[in-house]
Amino acid sequence: MSAKKKLALLLLLVSTISFSQSLDDLDSYDIEKVYKKVELDNETLDEDGDEIEFIFVETEFDVQRGKYEIELTDGPGDLYEIIDTGYFVTFRSYYGYGYSDECILEVTGGYFPGTIYKLD
Repeated sequence: MSAKKKLALLLLLVSTISFSQSLDDLDSYDIEKVYKKVELDNETLDEDGDEIEFIFVETEFDVQRGKYEIELTDGPGDLYEIIDTGYFVTFRSYYGYGYSDECILEVTGGYFPGTIYKLD
């Protein structure tokens, strides 16, 4: 089974979890952009001639609209990583710092692809 199919299956299974807490009571953060990490060939150079191993490419969520239980952690720069999914996101406003947060991801599509609700 491909990694993409495993991710979709994992997210769909997790989405079936019922949420006992109203999302209205949680801190929410609108996602500005979604990225995927793309591994590069060996000896790939950036614009300064330095070797780089990966880049982040803007993408869309490859899952159905809905609510998913996720774990979010700091990524490089302004990015936050949705653990075990391959997705990285930026937010419209300041999210904060932390080693990892349990969250709800609401995938909505459209101009802003979704919202993160902090459970912690």
